Amino acid sequence: MSRWWACAVAGLLAGAAPSIAGAQTFELFGPDSSRSRHESTQNFLVELRGGPWYPDVDTEFNGRATPFADMFGTTDRLLLGAELDWQFLRINPIGSLGLGVGAGYTSASAIAPLTQNPMPAAASWERPSDGQQTSLQVIPGYAVAVIRIDVLSRRTVIPLVPYVKYGVGYAYWWITNGDTLSRRSLTLSPGATASDSDLGQAATGGTLGTHFAAGLMLRLDVFEPAVQRAWDQQMGVNHSYVFAEYVRSDLSGLGARPQLRLGTETWNVGLAMEF
Repeated sequence: MSRWWACAVAGLLAGAAPSIAGAQTFELFGPDSSRSRHESTQNFLVELRGGPWYPDVDTEFNGRATPFADMFGTTDRLLLGAELDWQFLRINPIGSLGLGVGAGYTSASAIAPLTQNPMPAAASWERPSDGQQTSLQVIPGYAVAVIRIDVLSRRTVIPLVPYVKYGVGYAYWWITNGDTLSRRSLTLSPGATASDSDLGQAATGGTLGTHFAAGLMLRLDVFEPAVQRAWDQQMGVNHSYVFAEYVRSDLSGLGARPQLRLGTETWNVGLAMEF
C-alpha cells in the first residue's frame, strides 16, 4: 500500500506542474550569465525521496510511558514522498529562492493481545483482544521556503548544491483495527479519551507544526553532459541530481491541546530534476 500512496503523491505533485507552467522566475542583479544558451528556461524542481521514519509520539511523556514503542516497536519505518518547488526568484550568481510543497506516506502495524491502559489520564495505546492487525497510517505534508546555493555547480567544476528549507508541516493520520477505522487503538488525553461508546467511530486527525531540512545535491550533468543537454532539448529538464538531507519535522500541535505527535528527526535520499 505504501508504494501505491507514494505513486499517487508523486503523480499529484507532478500533475500540478502544468497548471503553474506559466509562473515566471524573476532575476536579481541582471541575467544569469552562467546559463548556457542551449539551456531551456528553469522555473521548477521536482524531488522524489525516501528515508527512515520514527515518530515523536512517546516524547510527550518524558520517559513515563512509551505507548508507540509498546504497540509498534522501535524499528524505523520507510517514508516515501515527493516535493514540487517553484523557483520564483533567481539571485545571480548565488542561487535561487523558491516555494515548495511536499507530501508522503508511511505506516506502522502490529498484532498483539489486549493490555490494560496503565495511564488512563494520559495518551496510551490499547492492543486489540481479537488478534486483528492495528495500523497507524500517516500522510505528512509541508509548505516551505527554499534557498539553493548553486554558484559552485554553475561557476566551478564542483557539482554540489547545498540548500535549506523551512516552513509549516501538517500530518494527517488515521488508525485501523482490521479493516475498519476505530478509536479502540488510541486514547489521547484529556478531552479525547476513548470510551466504549466510540469504539466504532473513525479515528482520524491531524497535527500541525514546523518543517526544517538542510541538504546537499550532486549535479549529475558532470558525468554525462551530452546526455543531459539532449534531455533538456527533448524534455525541458535542465539539470538532474541525487541528494541527501537532514530533516527535523516538529509536529506537536504548535501549543494546541495534547495531540498525536508525528514529527521526526531523520534523513532522506532521493532524485531531483529542474525544469
